[in-house]
Amino acid sequence: MEKEVHSLIEESATLLDMDPYLSLEKAKEATKQEAALEKYCEEHHITTVHDSNLNLATWFHLASVYEKNGMFQEAIETYNFLMKQQKRPKEFLVRTRINLGNLYHSRNEYAEAIKNYRMALDQTTREEKLLRFQIHRAIGNILMEKGKLHSAILEYEAVSMNADADIDTCFNLFLCYAQVDDLKKSKNIFLRILSLKPVLDASSSIEKELIDSISSSDIDLYEDLTRLQKESRNLVFSAARILISMFNRNERESGFLWVQKQLDNRRYKDIAHQIEIEKALYHMKNCEFDIAVKIFKSFEIKDVEMRAMIATNLSFVYFVEGNFNVADEYADAALSINRFNPNTLVNKGNCFFVLDELTSAKQLYLEALSINPTHFEALYNLGLTNARLGMISDAKLAFEKLHSIITNDPRVLYHVANMYEQSDNNNAAMKWFNVLCACLPTDPGVLHRIGTFYDVLKDDSQSLHYHLESYRIYPTNLDVIGWLAIWFIKHEMYEKSIEFFKQASDIDPNEVKWKLMIGSCYRKIGRLDDALDVYEEVRNDHPRNVECLKYILSICHDLGRDCSRYEKEMNHLLKTSTTEEQ
Repeated sequence: MEKEVHSLIEESATLLDMDPYLSLEKAKEATKQEAALEKYCEEHHITTVHDSNLNLATWFHLASVYEKNGMFQEAIETYNFLMKQQKRPKEFLVRTRINLGNLYHSRNEYAEAIKNYRMALDQTTREEKLLRFQIHRAIGNILMEKGKLHSAILEYEAVSMNADADIDTCFNLFLCYAQVDDLKKSKNIFLRILSLKPVLDASSSIEKELIDSISSSDIDLYEDLTRLQKESRNLVFSAARILISMFNRNERESGFLWVQKQLDNRRYKDIAHQIEIEKALYHMKNCEFDIAVKIFKSFEIKDVEMRAMIATNLSFVYFVEGNFNVADEYADAALSINRFNPNTLVNKGNCFFVLDELTSAKQLYLEALSINPTHFEALYNLGLTNARLGMISDAKLAFEKLHSIITNDPRVLYHVANMYEQSDNNNAAMKWFNVLCACLPTDPGVLHRIGTFYDVLKDDSQSLHYHLESYRIYPTNLDVIGWLAIWFIKHEMYEKSIEFFKQASDIDPNEVKWKLMIGSCYRKIGRLDDALDVYEEVRNDHPRNVECLKYILSICHDLGRDCSRYEKEMNHLLKTSTTEEQ
């Protein structure tokens, strides 16, 4: 019977990853068989055959299988049942408490998780360093999730300065120091991270032989070690970037230099080069292109492997500066080294775009998308190129795909709406402009466009609403002011239209039509003297304006005033214009 229990546990363990449900059935059957075995031993007074540890192992395995099946409450109940057993080794008690802590953590019951971890910690001895470190790290992780950074720091510090410290714990401690803005301690723990032994150290001849041996004999193990090495180096790079960002803006340059020096001194020259590129990008963001170019060009001599990346960045810098010929040269250089970098292809496509070689640009954007189908710049520029080529439907597809990847980007929403408008689908265009308006509720241009659509649809009230909103936010747009003034004229609200025409005249005093329209509004409401004053002002500023003189003559006739002087001026202007035409 005991062999049958062992067999069931082994079968359950084998099925755990392949078929968790069947594994659970086997585990339950093992507990039943173990209970039967225990009863049999009691009835026959057998004390040597039945092992009490088998009972614990059977139930412990059942709890683990419950956990694997996502049945967390059943797993917790099973672990608690085990904790009530009298005969239990200390190691078993610690492992059970840790598993309970893990379960409570997965259920976000942080207080219970910490309680079980601390109870497990109390049962360990100082000789069990690795186990204690794991528990401290688990507690630290929970405290960090809850935002209790100072408490998390204490847990991580219990691990970080020991010889067996791991990079994940040290990195988490670094993040805590960064969050509390402690630059000094952040620098210290960064140095501690750099002092940790790499996963794969090819600089050691003994380890190099071991690495070569593993790579040829156990591919899976070598791939795992390579992955861990890559992850650890990514953590070093992330820590370096965060540390630099902690320096004050006026000390950022010294921050770059300090971090690069530490990396150079500790076998991380490749990451030091990446930090130097970060430095160049930092200067680019600050529009210090000369410094950025100088840094990028230094890599052409210093590091051959990074030549393609540097050429790509230089191409981008020169393109932004408007030096398209040099940008094109660097784009070609980058492509000659690596044609499978979508950023490089986009740079070359941009060079074709500004030269109006749109078909070539489109091909390069498509090639970039074949490598990375979600590349923002490639999709966006492809949409612009298709629009320039008159391929509105293709442009619309590109922008809509981009919208599905990056929702609610105002630039993308605008172009989707614009493409629908160009394809004469006003209803769809208005829908997309409304979506854009939800993202940019105070953009006067968007409000004006929506108002224009409602005007086309003959919805007077909505059109007026959006034009007024646009005017309220940006009261100097002459198109909006002119539309509002005309709208009030159509609705015979001349005093209101005069206000808008006066504002238009103040904004654009050289445009005669605004004052002529003011005069026209005064005439509509019978204020002929005011209209005459306005026309006289126009006549003084624009003495050759025939239309103004006509209005003056008309008002003079209506008022019964002498207009002979104006008639002479009119005849003179007409003769002059006739002579000029001949």
